[in-house]
Amino acid sequence: MRHAYRHTLVLALAMLLIPYENMAAAIPEATHAPVDAAAPGRADLDTSWAQVLDEKIPIAQRQQALSRIEQATQTGDQHDLYLLGSLYHMGQHARGSFVQPDLVRASLYLGNAAMRGSVLAMAKMAEIKLAMHEYREAMNWAQIYGHYELLLPRSERPHDGYAAELVRRIADKLGRAAMPEIMSDVNSFLASNDAQIRAGTDSRFAAEHVTPAPKSKVYLPPNGHFAPRAGFADYLLAFNADGSLADMWLLDAVPNPDLGMTLRRYAQEMTVPPMAAGKGSALRYAWMPVMYDDGRYRAGVVH
Repeated sequence: MRHAYRHTLVLALAMLLIPYENMAAAIPEATHAPVDAAAPGRADLDTSWAQVLDEKIPIAQRQQALSRIEQATQTGDQHDLYLLGSLYHMGQHARGSFVQPDLVRASLYLGNAAMRGSVLAMAKMAEIKLAMHEYREAMNWAQIYGHYELLLPRSERPHDGYAAELVRRIADKLGRAAMPEIMSDVNSFLASNDAQIRAGTDSRFAAEHVTPAPKSKVYLPPNGHFAPRAGFADYLLAFNADGSLADMWLLDAVPNPDLGMTLRRYAQEMTVPPMAAGKGSALRYAWMPVMYDDGRYRAGVVH
């Protein structure tokens, strides 16, 4: 029965991801931020993120750290645009977060991240538009996500089950009669923005190489609740000098915030190589999305 269900979802995705040819009409573009050459480095920003997410730090200090991050996004870096959008998407559903959920603000940041090549931001834009009952825009973004996630290297590609479920959840609300017009919107968007998106997708951020390697593993959801069949969650991991995990913080999870608690146990298994002798003992940070599909867990692209 499980295999039949998954087969049905993949077929649903295949029927809706029709070719992007001879299309016109537009999807509203995200606002582009100005460039500031004096932006802080990745390590400084990750330290600020740890301060924002750490509930043991005084609220005033955490607010100052968030202000530094928001200022840094003026460079238009897809990574921090994505993370800020995720922060405002999840809000206080994440344990210890002091930020109120704000879907409008989240969509501004995530829309900009998507335009700069963040594939997971495209998925979250679809989730936000679905939550706001803007079903046509949700399907636009779901189709854009489906297009670009298939172009990623196989090792970095989200599971197809999530894309199929995302399309199906939107189609249940929207129906299929609007699909020809939606695909017209999608193709117009791709024609106008593909070069910019691909250029962003090709960029890479410095990363810690966490272990174990991506794998499949089944966990029971907490408190006896059933987790969604597919989704993903974003975590910031802090590592000691010996490579062991010092701390971790959940930033966001889709389609259900509770999924973040289920996937947390998998993220807690990560380690990094030890620091070389004489290199100090400061914490090292890595961002990691954890993908979930039909009971299987694996690490996504680590920043």
